[in-house]
Amino acid sequence: VGAVTKQTLFPPLMPAGRPFRVSNASRSSRKGIVASSLQELICKTLDAFLISGIVTLVLEEDGTVVDTEEFFQSLDDNTHFMVLEKGQKWTQ
Repeated sequence: VGAVTKQTLFPPLMPAGRPFRVSNASRSSRKGIVASSLQELICKTLDAFLISGIVTLVLEEDGTVVDTEEFFQSLDDNTHFMVLEKGQKWTQ
């Protein structure tokens, strides 16, 4: 008589999403976005602002470019970003 074993596979746990604020370059629109990675934040930002193409995320307070996952993960919840489309610059 053979024994039957049941194996349940669980997907790897994704880190919990964290809240962030994102504004457009003119600061006329702000959105709250929850994301667990830089790539997820960029994708959700593109959808939220109806943007297509290449964008740059910068810190809203000083224009520092956020372009690595390590730097993104070091930022606090509710960090305020600005999304810049091609040709746009951060201004104070």
